[in-house]
Amino acid sequence: MQKRVHVAVGVIHRADGCILIAQRAARQHLGGLWEFPGGKVEAGETVSEALSRELYEELGITAAQQSPLCRIQHDYPDKSVLLDVWHVHDFTGEAHGREGQPLRWVSPQALVATDFPEANRAIIRALSLPDFLAVFPADAFTDQASRFEQFIVNCPDSSLLRWRSRNLPAAERLASANRQGVRLVVDLADAADKRWQQLAGISGIHANRHVLQQLTSRPACDHLLFGASCHNLEELQQAARLGADYVLLSPVLATQSHPDQAGMGWTRFARLATASHCPVYAMGGLQKSDLPKAKTCGARGIAGISLFNNKDGNQLR
Repeated sequence: MQKRVHVAVGVIHRADGCILIAQRAARQHLGGLWEFPGGKVEAGETVSEALSRELYEELGITAAQQSPLCRIQHDYPDKSVLLDVWHVHDFTGEAHGREGQPLRWVSPQALVATDFPEANRAIIRALSLPDFLAVFPADAFTDQASRFEQFIVNCPDSSLLRWRSRNLPAAERLASANRQGVRLVVDLADAADKRWQQLAGISGIHANRHVLQQLTSRPACDHLLFGASCHNLEELQQAARLGADYVLLSPVLATQSHPDQAGMGWTRFARLATASHCPVYAMGGLQKSDLPKAKTCGARGIAGISLFNNKDGNQLR
């Protein structure tokens, strides 16, 4: 086993929404590719301390506000890395390449995965995650077509929509989602399910807790999201081992469908979200107005079914 190099990585945001990337020197490992700035965590340093030091040494800026995004383990043929990735929301100073490295400010939508080392590509997928993830229980409706049309109308722009069914959506459902600006994620029926490869226009695949335990490697190709449903620490750890780009963690509160099942509550959710190496969506008994609370507790966003049954999401649980 190679020793895993612990690296602090900064996703640096400018006021206009652009993100800073730097080009690796030709002499470096994977030279010539672009990356998110950062460097090795030295002995005795916290990740935050290491990131602050690296950003000052490399770019001449001082990070004023940082928050964790994700952690990524990746094995190259000649090197193994653990990327501790943090948002840098505010900084002082003007970023410039103090080591002569070229820099660019780019919009998140302009990030091209193949321009980056493989380990960095998971960061790009994480940056594409929206605040809201809707879950459509397709098998629950006999009037599936009309229900789906109404459901996606209630989804915020650019949100993810999980098609929760072992049966894949028809082509017209995919086209309808694309017209509404909603990105569709389809469920895996089991670990060997490859039917999603026949669908043009999906944004990812999702494993429920049972399929998650069957999987031995990341099932999605590099340009697609891979998500998983989790309910405890062990399942969160399995999702991280498989390279999940996000997880749904539930139930936070009691739900309409399972009123006799107490949720884990915000305190336990916060502990699990902090322990997760993947971006976490809070799910279970929530309203859209719970988004700030969820983010305070470490969530990337919130997910649900009932909260997308109407436009404001604040009438149904």
